[in-house]
Amino acid sequence: MRWPHKFVLFLLLGLVGWGAALFALGVEEYLLQEGQSALSRFGFLFSPGDWFALFVFHELKRGNTSFSVLHPALPSEPYWEVEVTFASARERDSFLGRLEVFLAPFRPFGLSERKRGNVYELFWGDAMWFRFRFHFKKIPKIAVVIDDIGYNPHIAEKFLSLPVKLNVAVFPHAPYGIALARRAAQQGKEVLIHFPMEALSPGENSGERFLLRVGMAEGEVARMIWEAFERIPEARGVNNHKGSKATQDRRLMELCAVHFRKRGVYFLDSLTTPRSLAFQVMKEMGVPALRRDVFLDGETDVGYVLGKLREALAIAQRHGFAVAIGHPKEATYEALRKFLSESPSEYEFVFLSEILGERSRE
Repeated sequence: MRWPHKFVLFLLLGLVGWGAALFALGVEEYLLQEGQSALSRFGFLFSPGDWFALFVFHELKRGNTSFSVLHPALPSEPYWEVEVTFASARERDSFLGRLEVFLAPFRPFGLSERKRGNVYELFWGDAMWFRFRFHFKKIPKIAVVIDDIGYNPHIAEKFLSLPVKLNVAVFPHAPYGIALARRAAQQGKEVLIHFPMEALSPGENSGERFLLRVGMAEGEVARMIWEAFERIPEARGVNNHKGSKATQDRRLMELCAVHFRKRGVYFLDSLTTPRSLAFQVMKEMGVPALRRDVFLDGETDVGYVLGKLREALAIAQRHGFAVAIGHPKEATYEALRKFLSESPSEYEFVFLSEILGERSRE
């Protein structure tokens, strides 16, 4: 007998023994306890493919998944059709990776695969063996935006080092704005331009050289927007810094919307005033737009910020997502670290562009 055939024979014998051991250890009972009784209800044909099937089901239960058998392997139709719900794309890829390693030696003997959207199929020759239909749990999504980036590289680096998706809003004319925007993009964060806009209180506008003001000429608005994007080309979107007066002015918001739409960027209304028209105008003029739900750090206290992060999670659990804005403060950083360690499987940190992308497909 040639070596490859010997290898397959030995492997099959090993799998039979391994499968028997799994039954002896109560793997089938474990599956039954999880409500997946299809293996017992329909029985095995005791072919090599059946033992492989047991391995597949066992691997499914290793991950953070739930599954149901839509079609069991029968003598007349010896294939499995299984609906699988994963917690995340990472869980799906982990399962497929384990399956790939296990099945790789059998590819020279007729095993093949086919992927079509959320359907993944395995074949022995021309005969289908497994059809998976993949789905994902609806996990609450939180988009955290850190405003005012550009003045303190040390604290900014702390936020950029967090191993999650963060959105960072950068002042275009801050001393370290250009460098930190570039650094944020390199670290896999999403960059926005934190655009200074006129506030109702004149004192809040003093000293602002680069400021969108009510009554500005159209050409000046266009020049400022062009300049901001020249300085921060990494920006995927824009949000307002201050702007309690500017965002109430329909004409100014319409002028901004024209140029944001041309650039294909989104707008996040920081909601510095409940009378803001920015979100409404952007939507009317075809600019993807979101509004802030939670302001994280009105008080510089870790416990306070943690409470606000939990408030954002509660909103996301009700509505699917929440947008929370914070600032480069030590208390905010520490609260984020603690929040991430509490219950990381209950939610997902996302980019603003991901929320907008999902909403556009609904």
